Amino acid sequence: MANKKLTDAEIVDMLSKGFKVSEISKEIGVNIRTLEARLIRIRDKSSSTNVAHLVGNYFRNKLIK
Repeated sequence: MANKKLTDAEIVDMLSKGFKVSEISKEIGVNIRTLEARLIRIRDKSSSTNVAHLVGNYFRNKLIK
C-alpha cells in the first residue's frame, strides 16, 4: 500500500468521524506507531491534552467541519 499524504486537519477530521488510529494508519499506509507519534505532535502544537480536546479545538477554530 502506497503512503497517502494527509494534512493534520484531515487526520483530525477522520478521528472526529469515528475512525480508529489503526484504521487511519492502514488508510494512509504508515505504521500505527508513526501515526501515534504524529498525533502527539499535532496535540502538542494545538495545546490539546487528549484527542477529544484536539477535535474540539479544530472544530472551534473552524479547521474541520
